[in-house]
Amino acid sequence: MDSTIYLRRVIEGTLHRVLLEADLRTIFRYRHNWHRFYTFLLLTGIRSADLSMLTSRNLARERNVVGYHRQSTGCYEEVPVPHNLLDVYPNEMRPDQPLFPDLYCDIEEWEFREEKLNENLGPPAEFLEALLAAAGRPAASLMAFRITFDHGIKEGNEAFHHALISRLTDPLEIMDMPQS
Repeated sequence: MDSTIYLRRVIEGTLHRVLLEADLRTIFRYRHNWHRFYTFLLLTGIRSADLSMLTSRNLARERNVVGYHRQSTGCYEEVPVPHNLLDVYPNEMRPDQPLFPDLYCDIEEWEFREEKLNENLGPPAEFLEALLAAAGRPAASLMAFRITFDHGIKEGNEAFHHALISRLTDPLEIMDMPQS
């Protein structure tokens, strides 16, 4: 098995970039409609389209993982999730209940699903842009959460990532986040 670590290429001046501490402070300073969605993106590295398709059936609470089939390849993946992030979902949820109902799309035919997913993911993407713009920060895409996750873990910045895990689910503590 190849043990090489591959980082996504970050191109200066694009929306797909690493989110810096100032960006994360801006995004998570206040609780808003997309707070949980952004937190899940950042702490798991799951693609936004895949995350929007998850239901409570995907949660394996006893192992603190989320299992899902990637939309791009159809491969099954399990991703570790901090228990405090899973705890916000009640155990009594129906198995087919979406984790993010405003984004969920259950359309069988791929071409229609992709169009619907893009439509559904517009509001959190636009809100992210508005948050960053209001704070004078450079724009970023939803993919920036995944890139930030990858770079934080794979470049040996585990301390920063663990601080995020313990603090991002409590928005009042985000101001105490360590300097990166």
